[in-house]
Amino acid sequence: MNDEADWRGTRTWTPADATASLPLVRRIVDDLVVGYRRWRDLVDAFEYATSGTRADEPSAEADRLMAEAQKLAADIDLFRSELARLDIRVTRVEQGLIAFRSERDGAVVPLLWAPGMPAPSYDWPDSIPAYGTSISWPSRAQLVAGKRSRA
Repeated sequence: MNDEADWRGTRTWTPADATASLPLVRRIVDDLVVGYRRWRDLVDAFEYATSGTRADEPSAEADRLMAEAQKLAADIDLFRSELARLDIRVTRVEQGLIAFRSERDGAVVPLLWAPGMPAPSYDWPDSIPAYGTSISWPSRAQLVAGKRSRA
């Protein structure tokens, strides 16, 4: 999904509004995280099931695992779409970290929340390593080698 599609509307969340939305958002994020973990397990099982097979001898077990993984991938896309319709960006699927578009001191900034946090916060959660993920906004996306960067 490109950066512009991550923010379909222009809603700006206040901390109070984001906190008030948590009963619904929490259910969606919980489904997303559980689905993602199950999908990863199925992908791992599929890779294991196919490691000893040949192209001319398909594995019924591998086919079953692939079909299940594809169904879960579609479910995960639906959960992400539900959050996108609320103008909420999924930042890290595996931890359920999401970002509400917010303003602070006149600048557009992410208001972050993940399962286990009592309320959305402008500060990165201590339980989630900060390296390896960009939370930049579409206006900061840069062209790199002819492609949009999420950095």
